[in-house]
Amino acid sequence: MYLTILSDTLIVTGPIFLIVLLGLVLRRVGFIDDHFNQMASRLVFSIWLPVLLFTTISQIQLDETINLPVFNFSLFGAVLGFALSWGLATRVQPRSDRGVVVQGAFRSNLGVIGLALCANAYGAPGLALASLLMASLTVAYNILSVFILSFYSNAELDWRTVLLDILKNPLIVSIVIAIVVARFSLPIPGVLLGAGEYVGSMALPLALLGTGAGMSLKALRDSTDATVLVIGLKALVIPGLLTLLAIQLGFRGTDLGVLFLLFVSPTATASYAMVKAIGANDTLAANLVMTTTLVCIITCSVGLFLLKVFELA
Repeated sequence: MYLTILSDTLIVTGPIFLIVLLGLVLRRVGFIDDHFNQMASRLVFSIWLPVLLFTTISQIQLDETINLPVFNFSLFGAVLGFALSWGLATRVQPRSDRGVVVQGAFRSNLGVIGLALCANAYGAPGLALASLLMASLTVAYNILSVFILSFYSNAELDWRTVLLDILKNPLIVSIVIAIVVARFSLPIPGVLLGAGEYVGSMALPLALLGTGAGMSLKALRDSTDATVLVIGLKALVIPGLLTLLAIQLGFRGTDLGVLFLLFVSPTATASYAMVKAIGANDTLAANLVMTTTLVCIITCSVGLFLLKVFELA
């Protein structure tokens, strides 16, 4: 029985790991260069991923896909992860790195790794639920990240700019439009829907390739105490604690599995751009993205295996 469950788990996480690894290999042999990766990233996050989110959410029954307890718990989990990370980061030196550490520990890669894991594990229902939760979590992650980075830097916090950036985020815009379409059952021409599904199907594979192409094994050799702290929080403590709380609150099946997979996903690649823009330690930020991606693939597999063994998700 355990071998069957292990095989099912690896079917979920294995393809994602292999595509990320392929991106790393293609980058090292020169088949993918920085220019290609930058252009592909712009396509994914500006067009293909928003289209994937729209086509997924616009075709679902909202009342059957999400309920308020799951929605509320996801936001609670984001805030709890943030508070726990901030509390443990107060000993990090230099002080200016603490904001980078906090963001690296609590902010998950929802748009690429998280969605891919949920889609592989639970199919269309898992992808739809993850997409809806992603809307609120993305807003929460952005607000909390800007706050903590500004708190530990000399930058002045401009909430107007922060809110405008969130409102202009293509992922948020596509999710909001899709929710409106789904809520009022607005018709979408079959030709447009079919084209959207083709475009959206390219989003996650290319995003995973880009994730691998942007990684460097050198990050493991350059790990610091701050890196080890973030890995422990991101890969073990935060997802483990939140999953246990979710179990105690009665979450099961797809709801529990999606919550776990979103919170165990590695540090968001967007965290690097935010750290660089605010003038903080972008080298540390890049290191955290790379190392947590490598480690979280393992902890994700182990955690999902245990949930399946105990028939929880």
